[in-house]
Amino acid sequence: MNKSVFLFCLCELLLVYSCLNAQTESKREYELVWQDDFKGNSIDTCSWSFLKRIPYNCGRYWSDNAKLYRVSGGKIRIFARRNNGLAPNDTAQFLTGGLTTHKKRFIGYGKIEVRARIKGGQGTWPAIWTLREDGKNDTRKKGYAELDIMEYVNRNRFAYQTIHTYYTLQQGSKGHQIKANVNFEKWNIFAVEILPNRIIYSVNGHDTCVYTRNPFLEEEGQWPFGIDMYLMMDMQVGGSWVGHVDPKTFPAYMDVDWVRMYKWKGTEESH
Repeated sequence: MNKSVFLFCLCELLLVYSCLNAQTESKREYELVWQDDFKGNSIDTCSWSFLKRIPYNCGRYWSDNAKLYRVSGGKIRIFARRNNGLAPNDTAQFLTGGLTTHKKRFIGYGKIEVRARIKGGQGTWPAIWTLREDGKNDTRKKGYAELDIMEYVNRNRFAYQTIHTYYTLQQGSKGHQIKANVNFEKWNIFAVEILPNRIIYSVNGHDTCVYTRNPFLEEEGQWPFGIDMYLMMDMQVGGSWVGHVDPKTFPAYMDVDWVRMYKWKGTEESH
């Protein structure tokens, strides 16, 4: 090939790539549809409900006990505490707070941001995550969809960010889980963007993980997104993942400064 022709073709390819890249970035546009800045001294029950206790690791200590929640100074603190008389009629060894926007606030394609800081402890497992609004949250079914925006195990120096679907649960965590280095003692913004062809995680505005749709695996339940999803923020204690619980490191807690939900404004094709 003639050198000048080669250079011309190369320039054309670079131009096409730049345009495509610019188009991709321009499609990450959102409209704010809901926010909570935790003003006042009480939880907004029009947007939040308390998570109800369930017989699984994540929720076996959830409680609506008022001593697990503190709203003041424009933030909410969600506690994990040892139940040494905190709730005399509750036989649970530990008690943890948990809030959900189920049936109140949710998005399909869009973005969720949470500004938070955490004081962890040995055996604690605070999380910010989403599930399907329609309740079809059986991990054995192909429609299963869970987005873990942030999970903090014990007192590590990183956050887990994970995409869970029927397909990924069959494959393990490779390719759809990231460990993002985080100083949890400081305020951090944890976010997920749900697009027709991509899930994008970020911390403090920096993309940490991009998970893309594979059109050849639709029959495997690889892409159940686009349905409405609600948000949960909770403290969790114990379980096989976190190991030994040391109550001497309690109380542990998660402070949340604000929450934002955005509707996606792009035009990206869904297939």
